[in-house]
Amino acid sequence: MSETNEESRESSTTTDSALDTLENWYHVPVLGAVLTFMFWVRVQTWENFTRNGEVYFSGNDSYYHFREVMYTVQHWPSTMPFDVWTNFPNGTSVGQFGTLFDQIIATAALLVGLGSPSQNTIALTLAFAPAVFGALLTIPTYFIGKRLGGRLGGVFAAVILGLLPGYFLSRSLVGASDHNGAEPLFQSLALLATMIALTVAQREKPVYEQFLDRDIAGLRRVVGWSLLAGAATAAYMWMWPPGVLLVGIFGVFYLVKLTSDYYSGTSPDHVAVVAAVSSMTTGLLMLVPISKLSFSATSFSILQPLFSIAVGVGAVFLAWLAREWDNRELDATSYPLAVFGILVVALGATTVVLPDFWGMLQGNLLRFVGFSAGAATRTIGEAQPFLSQTSRYGLGMFGVIFLEYGLAFFTALLGAAWILLRPHFRSGNPRRMGGAAAAILVVGAVFTIPGIGDALGSLLGVDGQLGSLAIVGVTLLAVTVTGDYDAEQLLVVVWGAFITSAAFTQVRFNYYLVVPVVVLNAYVLKVVLGFVSLDKPASQIEDVDWYQVGTVVAVVLVVLVPIAAPVAASATGDGPSPIRLTNNQGQQVPLQSATTVGAVNGPGAVTVWDDAMDWMQEHTPDQGNYGGAGNADQLDYYGTYSQTDDYDYPAGAYGVMSWWDYGHWMTVEGQTIPVANPFQQHATQAANFLLAQNETEAANALEVVNEDDAKTRYVAVDSQMVSPQQKFGAPTVFYDGPRNFSTGTFYTQNILSQYEDGQITDYRSFSQLPTLNHQAYYESLMVRLYETHGSAQQPQPVVVDWQDTLETTTGADLYSFDQSGSPVRQFDNMTAAEEYVANDTTAQIGGFNGIPQEYVPALQHYRLVGSSDDTGVKLFERVEGATVEGTGPANETVTASVTLNMTHLSQDGQTPQFTYTQRAETGADGEFTMTLPYSTSGYGEYGPENGYTNTSVRGAGDYEFTTGPTAGEDLTTVEWNATADVTEGQVLGVEEGATEVDLERHVVDRPEGAEQNDTSNETQSLASPDSVSVDETTTDTTTDGSSSGPLSVQSPFGAAAALAAPAVAGALGRRYA
Repeated sequence: MSETNEESRESSTTTDSALDTLENWYHVPVLGAVLTFMFWVRVQTWENFTRNGEVYFSGNDSYYHFREVMYTVQHWPSTMPFDVWTNFPNGTSVGQFGTLFDQIIATAALLVGLGSPSQNTIALTLAFAPAVFGALLTIPTYFIGKRLGGRLGGVFAAVILGLLPGYFLSRSLVGASDHNGAEPLFQSLALLATMIALTVAQREKPVYEQFLDRDIAGLRRVVGWSLLAGAATAAYMWMWPPGVLLVGIFGVFYLVKLTSDYYSGTSPDHVAVVAAVSSMTTGLLMLVPISKLSFSATSFSILQPLFSIAVGVGAVFLAWLAREWDNRELDATSYPLAVFGILVVALGATTVVLPDFWGMLQGNLLRFVGFSAGAATRTIGEAQPFLSQTSRYGLGMFGVIFLEYGLAFFTALLGAAWILLRPHFRSGNPRRMGGAAAAILVVGAVFTIPGIGDALGSLLGVDGQLGSLAIVGVTLLAVTVTGDYDAEQLLVVVWGAFITSAAFTQVRFNYYLVVPVVVLNAYVLKVVLGFVSLDKPASQIEDVDWYQVGTVVAVVLVVLVPIAAPVAASATGDGPSPIRLTNNQGQQVPLQSATTVGAVNGPGAVTVWDDAMDWMQEHTPDQGNYGGAGNADQLDYYGTYSQTDDYDYPAGAYGVMSWWDYGHWMTVEGQTIPVANPFQQHATQAANFLLAQNETEAANALEVVNEDDAKTRYVAVDSQMVSPQQKFGAPTVFYDGPRNFSTGTFYTQNILSQYEDGQITDYRSFSQLPTLNHQAYYESLMVRLYETHGSAQQPQPVVVDWQDTLETTTGADLYSFDQSGSPVRQFDNMTAAEEYVANDTTAQIGGFNGIPQEYVPALQHYRLVGSSDDTGVKLFERVEGATVEGTGPANETVTASVTLNMTHLSQDGQTPQFTYTQRAETGADGEFTMTLPYSTSGYGEYGPENGYTNTSVRGAGDYEFTTGPTAGEDLTTVEWNATADVTEGQVLGVEEGATEVDLERHVVDRPEGAEQNDTSNETQSLASPDSVSVDETTTDTTTDGSSSGPLSVQSPFGAAAALAAPAVAGALGRRYA
């Protein structure tokens, strides 16, 4: 019997030991599983980024990081001080690149490559880096969550983080090799170190006198953790210089906490020690990478060290002021008022004494946390306000937030509110409880009643957004300074408030917001466990009731189900996400699963641009050798250049013009020098050029970005740039040229409406005709280049007729089409079409499928030279053009035309072609002059080896010059024509002399009875169609998918515009009935 009892006790002891071990260590395997899952989700599509031995990335900044990492590998540990391979003709130095991020990845690549990594190894290391950083965020998230909500809370936070499908996930996927994926990790580490330092300070209560007494033992831990916190904060800014915002967040926290401590009867010395030591450490370390002696939040400037040191000095001042308050036996309640008054005076003095600094501070505050953004910022998708996505999804504010976080954001708000309000509501003091309730009402009013912030802003002479922030800030300040808070919890709330403001100001900052959201949910779980008396070790919990477990499970399910159910459905193959919202169009909008988001990851449009850039590398001269200048050795691709404001490029260097989105792709994939880049450098000049309405305006735009011996020689345009639904509207925001442009100048959005009794009862997007384009659209340089390769365009007798012109909330026009009628009308000739439009204010000629409203002349100095394989990206060269001097009949229109082969696209014996046409008027003496950009011969004499372009667009024959058929008084129809060869040297301006053309008269039709005065020429006449002889619209004779060419007949509008039978227009009416 005793042996049985002994065995029972041993078994019980073993079981208890196992349970204790599980309780102490269960978080390790769970965190390991979360970290593994997060890494797998992020790298599952890595093979999509490797093609034919080349590694691709997603986005555009990733490519510039690749360039920086390549440089650092070759010059380790140095980063690139200045880059001459972008921002032509100035070069650039950008503080957000060539940072600790690039140094870490370069070091990893050197380790993986055993000191001599290949380019492929470096690229793969960079491609996998964001997934590694993203998965590692699990660790600080767990520890921050643990400090707020215990070990179980930390695990809960990590699990939520692993399941979230939103912006943080997309920014930490394989190939998304920007610094964004690493920023939350380094910021969280800085926050975690600061939290630990604050807890040590609250426990050990260091004071100023210990420093005087050199109490090393008593200060060792708090100073040590403070030094680590300062170093971690500096490392975060070494990663991303605009991270100086975190210093500002710490500054606000220290202001609030020190004031609150003194008000509550606690010495401010304890927290001031942490503030002073950590901030000074940060400031000193930020002196190391400093690159400019000016105030800049986006590069390593004196702002980061001085601001950090100022926070430390400010904390010491507040601690000193508190001691003075004690020495003078002043009322503690007046201390917060004094601090607030000093702050107001200091800010006021700054606006007067340092207006430029104040302007920079105000501008960056608005840009980061102002819930607003300038128009230029809004052209960057990632910099748009978070809630601007309401129109994208057709959902309200709740819906947009739900798609990003499920319900976790809202439960986190409840947690933050409870941290702030609990001390007041539990104080039993009616005054404090009333103040807390009033604060809730004030904050709610700012966000629900328009105009409050604007009124205060106008009173203070600042932006209305700052006025709103001031109201909210002062209200929350009043709540917090009168409460007694745990330092860690208050720090997380202050940090979370700023990060929430940043995320709602610019959608990209949601990759930061995930951490405050999930760690505050850890706190919520702790509160709930405490509410049901389960916030104790498992060994101490007895007699658990069902309601206790049910309450905890319910809270956990509320948070996890919306983000876990889509993952489960994806894993089991049960179809799309079961978590859906219904938008304002009655459509279902699913909450995506993390696994699904990771599964659709790929490099995107860069693969198309890579084709074009490969062509450019092979067929254009080396930088520094254009025109045979022979200076290619002066532009080393990975060379080291001294920093300057305006680099002096050697003769033979050249720039490539395109929209700024594509600059880094051109630098890396094309190894050429873009004018504009994703740093938005020369964005205005690019906009002025691309939207130019004639070649004179284009030349003026280029003058700003040209040097005497280094000029912009090439232009790259892709299909997205000329699409109103994609990127065409972006340049209108940056444009500051000679015209007053807006998007409405170029196109108008359309809707398809249902009418009853003349009123709109329902409407939807008009997918067949999303916009109606105006003449300015067709005359913009980028459209003339991409759509017709510089050829002339002429209108067609096709009219678009809409029902009503409406006005949007932004003041823009909106065309409403009646779905029961035909939107397109076909006429026999232009005169009839023009008469119809003149009498109908809701109609215009053309405006779709390449049909302009009016004639668009040909370009004389730009020619297509190459493209991507699918012609999605087209490359053009600016040339002098060949001069043609000719004679013909007086006062007639002469048309030059040439058929051109796109030789690089030849396949199976077929070569895509298009026709270039240009008009000129003869004078009274019959003479005319033309400047032609395309050659028809002499290609072998010019190529990259002697400093010129090996153009892939070549003449299929000579130019044809014709006046077209005209009828004389005797009804005899004649035309004047000739052919001529134009050499490549003439087009390039290398060969002197003009091409001489003499048009000869030919009779093409002679009615019976007419006098036959020119029978000799009659036999040489050219066949002519019954209508005008030359179709001045670029024609592509293949079906290779190129968007250049005749009007598409894939849509009903294309069919009508292609001059099909009038019955087509009737069919259109039936289609939309």
